[in-house]
Amino acid sequence: MHRKTQLAEAVQLGSVNGQQHTSVGKALGAKGALVTAVSTAVMLASGFASADITVPTEMLDVFVDLATAFGVLMAAGAVLFGVIRGGVALFKIAGRIFSAAGA
Repeated sequence: MHRKTQLAEAVQLGSVNGQQHTSVGKALGAKGALVTAVSTAVMLASGFASADITVPTEMLDVFVDLATAFGVLMAAGAVLFGVIRGGVALFKIAGRIFSAAGA
């Protein structure tokens, strides 16, 4: 005699006689399936959250240097913008004063 596995019997029963077994969604209901999915996600997330991550000091030094350089460039840009904007404003004021004086 040929012995069938449990999976083969379930597939054969489902295909020949229609759906004999209840699905997970029907057995648990919508709330039960949602609770199961959420609890599984929480367990997985808590397992990953407790993992220690070590970053080499060389990599941290590189990022600190990049952040410092970026900060210096932003400050220089702000000063340059202020100087240019201030110069343009001074020329506008001077132009109005001289035009009002009839020059």
